[in-house]
Parts: sequence; structure tokens; C-alpha cells
Amino acid sequence: MKKKIKIVAHRGASGYAPENTLLAFKKAIELGCDKIELDVRLTKDKKVVVIHDDGVDRTTDGRGKIAELTLKQIKKFNCEEKQKIPTLQEVIDLCKGKIDLQIELKAKGTARRVYNLIVENGILDNVTITSFKIRFLQEMSILNRRVNLGLLFEEYIISKKIILWIIGWLIGINYVCPNYPVVNKKIVNRAHKLGMKVYVFDVKNKKEGEKLINMGVDEIGTDFPKLFL
Repeated sequence: MKKKIKIVAHRGASGYAPENTLLAFKKAIELGCDKIELDVRLTKDKKVVVIHDDGVDRTTDGRGKIAELTLKQIKKFNCEEKQKIPTLQEVIDLCKGKIDLQIELKAKGTARRVYNLIVENGILDNVTITSFKIRFLQEMSILNRRVNLGLLFEEYIISKKIILWIIGWLIGINYVCPNYPVVNKKIVNRAHKLGMKVYVFDVKNKKEGEKLINMGVDEIGTDFPKLFL
């Protein structure tokens, strides 16, 4: 009997609603996903907002870099389907008690402010923090070793392999998070042997998902969670 795989709605149920919006997160909750994955950055006035890119141009009708705009300015822009770029607090208000969060740190300075918010809202045990930047995860680990951490990566080559595992072990990584094309049984087995779980992102279809399930991964991140629910 196959173990139950956790389904993570990538940027919310972004295959069915505008990415990283409250509408996408509501859809993920309605579908019964196990987690919502989202990205965070800081505005000019140091507010934590939920957006993937460093600018608003792709996902809204506005222009400019997140770090150069205030929250008030950002809130004037519209995403598709009359959505706005949400703050992390707005997302927490929507999701608390309903679904766990997987928060990717995209920018310098996010670790401390994200940590403060998850502690203030009492959701420390319901959050996983991920990043491609090891230093951001290290900052979070220094704040509290209890925080679940996941290291994202898109490459897995011999020259980086040993460094990846050593650093992960040193700062207390709970998850290794490879992009779908690079994951293999060896990575899964190595992670499990070290007591880490495996989250795979960018899974686009059911065939890929079945392959990953057979490898023994723990969590699948997808824009299309209906495929697996």
C-alpha cells in the first residue's frame, strides 16, 4: 500500500486562479490541499507581501519593484480577477486553522519579519520556511531551531552534492526540495536516511506525480492540485 502523499498548492491553486492571491489560496482550501506554498518579499516600508517576482509588472496592472514601493502604493494595483497583492498577515488570517503554510523567502530581510508574524499568530507548528538561499534559512534557524526548514534547488550535480547535505545538516534542514526534473530515487533515499523529508516542486501532470510517488517522495507541489486530490 502506497503512503499518502501531501499535496501542496504552488502559489495557491494557481492553475485555477491568479497566483499568490487570496482567491488562489481559498481555492486550495476548498480543494482540500494539505499546504499552500507562497512567496514573500518586503515593501519599501518593510511590510511582508506575497508575490513571487521582485516587481509587480507581470502579475498586476502596475509597474515597479516591490522594494521601491510602499504597501499603500502596491495595494492600488490589480491582479487578474480583481485580486490584490496580499500581505502575509492577510494570508494568515485566511488560512489559520484551515491549512498549513509553506513560505518561500525571496528577499533579504524577510526571515526576521516572517518569523515575528508566525510567532505572533501562533502558527509556528503549521509553517515550513523554504528558500533557494541558504543564508536566509540560516537566519531563520538562528531565530529558532524549531522552525521547519526546506532547501530548494534546481540542480543536483556532483560538485555541489556533498556541500548541500553538510550545510543542510548543520542548520537543521527538515526538507530537501528539488525541482521535478532533477529528483531521483538516490536523492529521496539519501534524504530519508538523514531524517529529512522530500518536497518536489513544479509537478505538472499526473504521470509525473505517479513516478514521484513510486520514488517515495513525501510532498508534491503543483499548480494543479485537482490532479492528485
